[in-house]
Amino acid sequence: MSTTMDSPSAPSDAAYSSTAKPKPKFHWLFFAVLIVAAGAILWSAGALKPKPRVVIVTSDQPYWDLIIKGAQEAANQYDVKLDVYRAKPDVDSQTQIVRDLVGKKFDGIAVSPIDPVAEAAVLAEVAGAHTLVTFDSDSPQSSRLCFVGTDNYAAGRLCGQKVREALPDGGEVLLSIGNLDKENGQRRRQGVIDELLDRPFKPDADMDPADASALKGPQHTVIATVIDGNDAAKATEMVAAAIKANANVKCIVGLNAYSTPAVLKALEQSGKIGQVKVVGFDNHAETLDGIEKGNVFATIVQDQFGCGFHTVRILAEAARGDRSGLPMFQRRTLPVEIITKENLQAAYSQLDTATTKPAAQ
Repeated sequence: MSTTMDSPSAPSDAAYSSTAKPKPKFHWLFFAVLIVAAGAILWSAGALKPKPRVVIVTSDQPYWDLIIKGAQEAANQYDVKLDVYRAKPDVDSQTQIVRDLVGKKFDGIAVSPIDPVAEAAVLAEVAGAHTLVTFDSDSPQSSRLCFVGTDNYAAGRLCGQKVREALPDGGEVLLSIGNLDKENGQRRRQGVIDELLDRPFKPDADMDPADASALKGPQHTVIATVIDGNDAAKATEMVAAAIKANANVKCIVGLNAYSTPAVLKALEQSGKIGQVKVVGFDNHAETLDGIEKGNVFATIVQDQFGCGFHTVRILAEAARGDRSGLPMFQRRTLPVEIITKENLQAAYSQLDTATTKPAAQ
């Protein structure tokens, strides 16, 4: 009798299913955690935060064009959205624009006040609701975060030095300015006067009144200050009248960007172009052309591009909680440059560079 031996049977599917390791599966919660973590990293890095929005308020005169270019460059470099408002050069127009900005969704507002005293209340209101920076013209009583601009008293002293060089034997000097409501104009004029009268360097001393009689120094006499209300045509008219009334005037100083072109027109009308020395402020095209022709002795050029750039830089950093770049005493003082015929071509090159290339921080 034979016995049949069955061959060993293959393991069943059930045996495999009970001993094989399950395939790993990513749970949806894992993906959710990854997404949240990535979002947190991007948010902390600022990638998902809304771009800060800042605004600057200037006037509609050509002087502000280069300041606005500097502001736009800073907006690009510091990744903020920039709005620019250009008011007419009068207090009511600017005040209305500034008042309309209060309470709107801006992370910072910069204003160059036309009349800091008259606008003090509305500027304080802005500072209470937003980060406020003043530029070119200051309003310390407004509780602004910072001021960006020229040391106008020092710039006025430099201007006075160029007058002294133009008139080494002394003589009568006429000043022309838009208004004396703003601190920058007051200090600029006072710097010229103090330099010509050989006074010590005292930027905080009391200002000489504009309606005072002639201010006499050892060699130079400031015979009058013409105040035109920021009106170039009126400036030409008033300077021409002052030339007629003061036949011995030897030098005229234009203390605003439009002032020197207005002075040149007045001299042409009076038949004295080239006979009376002219010292100006800023880099108006007609002023630079006057230097090239020999009708303007020198001009004091402010850093307009840098003024706009650093104003928006400070607003951008403050909007992101960074105040490490704020200057001491809440004033970012900018340099000035003296332009004469000797360095005029270099000045043209620098001006071209400022309008076409990014500014250095």
